[in-house]
Amino acid sequence: MTMTKILRAAIPAVALAFTMSAMGTAHASTKKKTHETHMSSKLPGYKTEAAAKAACGMGGVVWHATGSKAYHTAKSKYFGKTKHGAYVCEKAAVADHLHAAKN
Repeated sequence: MTMTKILRAAIPAVALAFTMSAMGTAHASTKKKTHETHMSSKLPGYKTEAAAKAACGMGGVVWHATGSKAYHTAKSKYFGKTKHGAYVCEKAAVADHLHAAKN
């Protein structure tokens, strides 16, 4: 096999590997930015309902499932139960443009 034939066979494979590598990197950076966007809320969150009640005073406490634009009230089956979230003051949630979940 001549050197020209070897190069003709190898160049498309190398180009494909480079393209796939670049696509994977672009996808990974996009995913990271999306995650950072969801986590960069100005909304102060609390780990326990008691801590949130102490901070909110007479205002209501809701559960904000981080990564969404909705909050759950105490009557919701998801209140304090989603994998990622925090207790927040209802007034702060509304001010941060969140809406009540429909369930």
